[in-house]
Amino acid sequence: MLPDDCSHEKIGRLPSIVRCSLADIKERREAVVLTTEPAWEAVKGIDVHSQQPVYVDGNTKADMTALAEACEGEVIYGIGGGLVIDTAKYVAASHGLPLIAFPTILSTDAFLTDATGVRENGCVHYLPSKAPDTVIIDMDVLCNAPAPMRASGAADVLSIATAIWDWQEAEKMGANPSTQQVTPQAIDIGSTLLQTLLDNAREIGSGTPTGLKLLLDLLCMEVQLCHLCGHSRVEEGSEHHFVYAIENHLASTNETTNGETVLHGELVGLGILLMAVLQSQPWMQYRHALECLQINYRPSAVAPDVIAETLINLSDYVMQHQLPYTVATTLRVTPDIAERTIQTILD
Repeated sequence: MLPDDCSHEKIGRLPSIVRCSLADIKERREAVVLTTEPAWEAVKGIDVHSQQPVYVDGNTKADMTALAEACEGEVIYGIGGGLVIDTAKYVAASHGLPLIAFPTILSTDAFLTDATGVRENGCVHYLPSKAPDTVIIDMDVLCNAPAPMRASGAADVLSIATAIWDWQEAEKMGANPSTQQVTPQAIDIGSTLLQTLLDNAREIGSGTPTGLKLLLDLLCMEVQLCHLCGHSRVEEGSEHHFVYAIENHLASTNETTNGETVLHGELVGLGILLMAVLQSQPWMQYRHALECLQINYRPSAVAPDVIAETLINLSDYVMQHQLPYTVATTLRVTPDIAERTIQTILD
């Protein structure tokens, strides 16, 4: 349980956000702790009455169902990044238990949402689960996280750049369903969030308390905007479709990453740059932002030929999985276009 003097924030449909330190947490209920070894090390000494922590490493529905069947307790804790917290949301919803999310890195917006992303049949699908009842923010833990990881969730705000372009283009083509019509208000708010990120990318990437608090605020506002719109088109477009496709390619071909972890934010950053070039956007400002944010948009674990093959097949992938209309829907990327696009952003 948390002491009453912790700072509590409740905004719209977002979870209750509590700012406190590890020392303030004293959980006496029987807890199931879902985490990873690095995240558990980062919160060493947390006073949570639990059996051994359960380490999460799979993102299919079968993986999560197996964990849900094996977990018994009074409260679920998800301590770590996006995969861990997504899994914790699924397990908590399966048992009807309260959920505490403790992000140790701001790597995605998963700790603010009420759905769980799973990989099934070659694509990411979102299963209804539950939003955390409480999100614990310990700024010291976030600031001390490894630099390439701590702010990689900023890519989910930067993706507004390409997603809004796609959404507006779909509107011009009459490809938006009636429930996803573009509104000037949503575009204005999304554009403001994007510009705020661009203006403060260096501060956020430096991992200062001020910068990470701003990133937290931007993630909260981005998720709240999606709630208001009733969909995520304002921040999820062709760049995320590219990520789904390349993750599927890596999984289905058993491509090795030489033991390296490729973060969601890294692939989203790469997708933003590739799609921005194909959209004829001023992409260099986005590359500069990624560099300031210390998000590695050129992960060495992903070979250029894999990127090229993903681009070449992206239109077919989008059509096969009936993803919303984006630049990737109709643009046929030849091997020559793929090579030039990759060289453009990586030079």
